[in-house]
Amino acid sequence: MPILGVAEAAAELGVSARRVRQMLADGVLDGQRVGRAWIIDREQLHRVVGLRPEVGRRWSPASAWAVLALADGEEVDLSPVDRSRARNRLALGLDHLVGRLAARCERRWFYAHPGVLDRLADEVVRAGISGAAHHGADLVIGESLEGYVPAGEIDQLVEQLALDDQAARPNVLLRIVDDDVRPFGSDERHAGRSVVAVDLLESDDPRSRRAGAELLALR
Repeated sequence: MPILGVAEAAAELGVSARRVRQMLADGVLDGQRVGRAWIIDREQLHRVVGLRPEVGRRWSPASAWAVLALADGEEVDLSPVDRSRARNRLALGLDHLVGRLAARCERRWFYAHPGVLDRLADEVVRAGISGAAHHGADLVIGESLEGYVPAGEIDQLVEQLALDDQAARPNVLLRIVDDDVRPFGSDERHAGRSVVAVDLLESDDPRSRRAGAELLALR
């Protein structure tokens, strides 16, 4: 039975080693703990790959945010050509564009002490599981947080709130957005419905994906 370590599995999946450890912790990927290390059956890896088929080349962050803004009926400063392209892409349906929208942000997992979660929530634009209830989705999140933060602010947040990016069971997903894109207003505290829906559809958790599909159906 061919077996792999976390680093080898991450390379085959095209994700970070941290993401593989999270998939193991969540039960999305089956593995066996040997001491402090994980061993993973290659057949299990193939099963996961089969659940996440290729969806084509990712767009640029600016292109991804333009489509999401149009989906939520927001005004977008685009040339006529770029606006037409964005509308044509949106016409395919957001549920078919999830993979191509992934470049809108960098995803980083952390552990935050429960005592600082509320403070952290005030510093980010709540999205994904943390923005679902704001848009009427029935999703219980527990002591966790998901939100967007500008790239220029992430290091300060990590230092001030002692966020741990080496924890085995993280409870915070921060989606880091390039400073030159900055899709949210300074007073905005919740991402739009379409953004939250796409966040949820990216999840490995079936309940989150179902909630994302329901939000799209309400658009």
